[in-house]
Amino acid sequence: MLRHMSLKNTIFTATLLGTGLLGLSHSVNATPSINEMQGCQAVIDFVEIKSTEARSVYSEKDINVVLKGVQAYDVYIQDEIITPGLLQYVGGDNDKAEALQQQVDVYKSGLVESFKKRFPDNRFYTDVAISLNDCAKKAVPSGDALEDLKASLMKIIELAQSH
Repeated sequence: MLRHMSLKNTIFTATLLGTGLLGLSHSVNATPSINEMQGCQAVIDFVEIKSTEARSVYSEKDINVVLKGVQAYDVYIQDEIITPGLLQYVGGDNDKAEALQQQVDVYKSGLVESFKKRFPDNRFYTDVAISLNDCAKKAVPSGDALEDLKASLMKIIELAQSH
């Protein structure tokens, strides 16, 4: 299915450039849920795995662009949404928050394994960029992290369309 999506990929790229991620503003109506963001972190973890696996397919420079953006976004999600949200949920109890974080990590690992089955080849897919773009619409980083994420998404699309 993914190999026959060139028209869809082109349309997505135009959407991303026209109204998608590049159209993000710094204002977000509500704080995204921990559940939503742990799914986003799973996509990021998957991209990091694919980056390692695809080093023979893509240049080191391209891989570094992808990793820089997704890793900065991962830090943003963890530091601004997940950790504070867990602490708030357990009334500031660090031990309970850590136990919940371990549950979050187990859940993310399961999602990553399902992504690996869905996307077994050592390459990037536009579906991954779409998922990350959707995440970024819910939780928008600022400054360099936003610019790096934009560059990362555009590079994932470019690399996905090259295969």
